[in-house]
Amino acid sequence: MAKCRDLMQAPGEVCVPHERLLDALEIMGVYDVGWVPVVESRDDLRLLGIVTARGAARFLGIYDRRPSEAMCREVMSPVEMAMSPDDDIAIARASMMTSRFQRLPVVEDGRLAGIIRLHEIEKSEQE
Repeated sequence: MAKCRDLMQAPGEVCVPHERLLDALEIMGVYDVGWVPVVESRDDLRLLGIVTARGAARFLGIYDRRPSEAMCREVMSPVEMAMSPDDDIAIARASMMTSRFQRLPVVEDGRLAGIIRLHEIEKSEQE
């Protein structure tokens, strides 16, 4: 059985806590994703949380703030679900189906190792 490490992609774009929410939203727009990982530093990649499009919209509406004025640390949510590189892709697929997430962070020793996408899992199953 294939493991998450076999299908995960590089972490890609991330944010750090002191970056503007606007930066996270720009990443979401450019890469057409609904969330961005927030890490301690780009060198360390220790995963602290995620900024979601929904969480950002809610924060901006409640606090009447501009994305250029809010920081990622104010908006980020804890990571609800993450996979290990050694987890079977069947477990990742089941987790995504129940949670309705299209992609999940892959974390090893607290650090963001990659991202696994449902699309990649489904594609591998067809091969």
